[in-house]
Amino acid sequence: MRLKQQGFTLIELVIVIIVLAAISIATSSYIATGVSIYTDISERDKELNSTRFVMERLRRDILNALPNSFIVSNNNQCLTFTPIKESTIYGYDFPIAPLSKSSGTIATIENYTFSTGDKAVVYLLMESELSSTKAHFIDNVTGEQITFIGAASFPLNSPSKRLYIINRSKSYYFNAADELRLADSCTSSSSSSSLMANNIKGSFEVAKPTLQRNGLAKVTFMLNFDGQDVPIEQTLHVNNVP
Repeated sequence: MRLKQQGFTLIELVIVIIVLAAISIATSSYIATGVSIYTDISERDKELNSTRFVMERLRRDILNALPNSFIVSNNNQCLTFTPIKESTIYGYDFPIAPLSKSSGTIATIENYTFSTGDKAVVYLLMESELSSTKAHFIDNVTGEQITFIGAASFPLNSPSKRLYIINRSKSYYFNAADELRLADSCTSSSSSSSLMANNIKGSFEVAKPTLQRNGLAKVTFMLNFDGQDVPIEQTLHVNNVP
């Protein structure tokens, strides 16, 4: 007896095609959503890692900043301060007013290398005093002897006889291109500055030191996630004292 060959009817084939199409659409939609979520998380993680790098760099720089050298400008978009190159203690014959002389005794500074533009600072109370007689250009440092360019006379004695050696200032600033840059000043061009982070906005604040605490520098970073600004705040202590 010959068996009849049976197959799918046209209606059954159409139903199978419709079911497979529905499964494909659902699967592709699920995969697309997963890819979108992964991409979004990756972008956020990249921006957060960039911010963490900037926060750590700021922390290290400010820990080594000259006390009372901070100034905020450009509508709180720029923070300028002076890093400490070296620090030491000065002796009894150091040129503190009314004494005026071109040299003085200090504790030996290990591994110090003189650079043109180095200044000695004693008892700085505000940033504007960096251009006063509280800062004098150094000619050389040899052992326990520091020599100045011309006669020096620092107006006030540091309570701890602390002397700081500085050179150039640093400026962190947010620009109109949503970038955070590091330069010698707030007005430096992009070509003479270093890019620290992009797609970022923010602001700076500085609180002067009091009898109960050291100076504080506060940074607020504004990150944009899907059109929404997310603030991240960092408060940094200025450990050094005049």
